[in-house]
Amino acid sequence: MRSRIVHSLVCGVLFLSCSDQGAVETRLSRIESDQEIAELITVEQPFRSYTLFPDADSVTAGTLNGSHAHQPLVRVSMNSTAFGALRAGRLPGGESFPDGSIIVKEIIMESRVTLIAVLIKDRSNPLAGNGWLWSELLPDGTTVYSVQNRGEGCVGCHAREEGPGHDLVRTFERQHP
Repeated sequence: MRSRIVHSLVCGVLFLSCSDQGAVETRLSRIESDQEIAELITVEQPFRSYTLFPDADSVTAGTLNGSHAHQPLVRVSMNSTAFGALRAGRLPGGESFPDGSIIVKEIIMESRVTLIAVLIKDRSNPLAGNGWLWSELLPDGTTVYSVQNRGEGCVGCHAREEGPGHDLVRTFERQHP
């Protein structure tokens, strides 16, 4: 009898966790606006609870080769889906982040966040550019760069240097050896 109860509880937990994952994936495919992205990263999956990008300073200064965007300081974090794709802090060669991965870059000026750049991996979303939803928001949620642009103006820089080998995520170039 006790083993049946334990079995039922385990099955119920597995069902709920699978249902939650399915709900998250379904939710991502339905994103149609920057306001929905803002709600996703502040209410549904608050980015402040994400893991800092591994082997990179928590706040990084300077620019990457070929890019003058997102300066002077940045703090990059990723949700558990994105973090789970890494092996020893790196994206394995030839692999890409799974759908549901969210990477948030906070741009910091004079000790305050001035811009939040968001990448959400969702290959099936018609707004995706190169498999990612691209959005930039002010801290109050106001859109600066819209997901409707499908990454135009972003992909060019993200495809430079080591970007193509890291699924267009250039923060890997900031990691410490």
